[in-house]
Amino acid sequence: MGITIAAGFIAAAAFALIYRVPRGEIVHCGLVGAGGWLVFSSARLIGEVGAYFLASAAVALISEVLARQRYQPVIVYLIPGVIPLVPGGMAYTTMMHFLHNEYGAGLELMAATFFAAGAIAGGITVVSSGFRVFSARKNRQRKSG
Repeated sequence: MGITIAAGFIAAAAFALIYRVPRGEIVHCGLVGAGGWLVFSSARLIGEVGAYFLASAAVALISEVLARQRYQPVIVYLIPGVIPLVPGGMAYTTMMHFLHNEYGAGLELMAATFFAAGAIAGGITVVSSGFRVFSARKNRQRKSG
């Protein structure tokens, strides 16, 4: 499990470099990716879709907190942090099944890929929406108080 978490760190940090994230934030992006992969690896017992949801929610939560602490946009941490979770290998295998006329296996993997992608989007949306609601409420209290 330690090797896969290290791979999550390296993948997130590498994508941070590709996306030209400020140099001082690259290690933090790697830590976000490693944290997401740690949650994903730990949560696989509840199922793949649930693990993707929890891992992407963890990535979004860590990204939101880091963005506020380090005065950076959330996307600086969120995009590189979620990259290790993207089911690209599953999508590739899906396409290979279709190319080899294995439609049953292709459809099965396609559904799993869509569910994984939906769970990732859902985890990010839930956490980000929660932060927006909390921030708006906090700002209203400051103005009225």
